[in-house]
This record gives sequence, structure tokens and C-alpha cells, in this order.
Amino acid sequence: MDDMSTRVSTLRSLLPSIQSSLETFNASPSKFHVVRTINPSPTQPRTLYILDSSFNPPSRAHLSLATSALNIQKPGEDKPARLLLLFSTHNADKAPSPASFVQRIALMTVFAEDVLRSLQSSSATPEDTKNVSIDIGLTKEPYYTDKSVAIAAEAPEIYASEPIHVHLVGYDTLIRFCNPKYYAEYKPPLSALKPFFDAGHKLRVTQRPCNENDPSSKEFGTVEDQEKYLQNIKDGDLEKDGFEREWRGNIDMVEGTGMGISSTRVRREAKYGNWDEVGRLCTEGVAAWIRGEGLYEGDASGKKMG
Repeated sequence: MDDMSTRVSTLRSLLPSIQSSLETFNASPSKFHVVRTINPSPTQPRTLYILDSSFNPPSRAHLSLATSALNIQKPGEDKPARLLLLFSTHNADKAPSPASFVQRIALMTVFAEDVLRSLQSSSATPEDTKNVSIDIGLTKEPYYTDKSVAIAAEAPEIYASEPIHVHLVGYDTLIRFCNPKYYAEYKPPLSALKPFFDAGHKLRVTQRPCNENDPSSKEFGTVEDQEKYLQNIKDGDLEKDGFEREWRGNIDMVEGTGMGISSTRVRREAKYGNWDEVGRLCTEGVAAWIRGEGLYEGDASGKKMG
């Protein structure tokens, strides 16, 4: 049996335990739980990079978000570092699709293995990063501010060092994060972000480059538009809504590498059996899992993902 077949077979054998962990978490009062850890280490992190996504499915864009942050750390992001792949069972914008949750966690697991392999095989990875631990976590919180509170409160044994949280996001997430409509119960609305920024937590925002073959990548404008949006925030455009000038240094924008890739595009290619394209858009393990499990064959939205 080749390496990929072994990986897929091993992951299939874990599906019942993943299902059990998910059911236990959903029935509990907990707001955060680590389901699995790839390459566990007792070393306590000083920086926790958090890749929070629907993972429907993870793509090479997600890989770039994770590896670029681990390979090129910004000032104030001290080593050792750790990576958390986080999936919220309650999304602020989307209705939940419970039937797909087990497959989401499976996709996160195989993706975490691919991330580690990518780091270990790359000459760009610092030696003290090649053996990073990658946690796979669940949360019931829909908002980033509340997620960081839950992580700090409910995983003291894993993150006893109280690391700063650096959320790895795309430009589209920055727009939602800074949108006053999500914090209407606060006066002013963006004062809701104060606990997050006052704790030293950060956003690392990757630009979303346009791609002619992917209409979903065009809705956020040019790279110049994206840079201007962030600069306007830093210049005080959102102060009237409660965004404080002291928080400006807690948001970094980095260049997006390669072509724009969206999960929507991956699902579409999988639905029509374009496996060469799926393999180009996804990491090796994720592509093999999608094809082997027949994901997205019936519904490219992912709602019928079994």
C-alpha cells in the first residue's frame, strides 16, 4: 500500500472517533475543544497562529496562509509558535450544515498533515519551525473576539503560556471583522474589539488577488483597493464606530502568493470530476480525500457532503 493509500485508510478508521468527539462537544457547555493534534509537543508556544475557516475544503490558499506566517514571522510574534486550525460550528453568516461537520474535521486532519509535510520539505522553513505542532479545534463562537476568549479560557493545559493569537485571514475576513453591523449591541459597535486588541492579539491579512478564471475572487477589488481599505482604517475612518488608533499596529497585511484560489472553485471542479484541477488547487492529501470520499459530487455548495 502506497503512502497516500495508507494515510486515507488511517483517516477513514478515525471517522467514528471524530464523530464521537463532535457529538460530545456539541452536547457539552464547552465553547472550544481540541479534537486532534498533529505532531504533538510539550513545548509551550509564545505565538499561536490561528487559521479559522469553514474548510469546505481547505485549499492551497489555506496552505499559503499557514506556511507563510510560520516561515516569516512579523515583529512581536515570538517563537516558539504553534498552529491551530479552527472550525466554528456556528457561523455568523451561514446556516450550519451538521451532516458535513465530520467530513470538515477529516479534511482539516489530512490538511494538517499536508501543512507539516510542506514545512518539513521546504528550504524556506526555519529549522525551529519544521516540527511545529498543529492543533485541530472546534468552537461554538461565531466571532473572532469571542473565539480568542474561549481558547484562552478552555485550553489552559495546551496554551498555559498564554500566547498571543495571530489570526490568519484573507482580505474578505478583514472586511467582516471591522464591519460595525456584527456588533450592533455595543455602543459604539467596534468597542467590541477592545478585549481582543488589548490582549495583544493580531490579524495577519493576506491580500486576495483577482483571477480571471475565478469570478468569486473579483468581488474584493484590486490589491491597491485592499491596501487602501486598510490604510483608511489606520487613518481613522472607523474611529466614529469605536476603532481605536492604538489598534492600528495589530493588523498586518501581506502579499497574496500565486493565483486567487477559493473553496467555491474547488467544489465546482470536484462536482464535475475535474481531478487534475482539484489536484492543482488543493494539497495532495486533501485532493485524495475529496476524490476517495466522493465529496461535492451531488452539491457543489457542500451542503450534502456526507
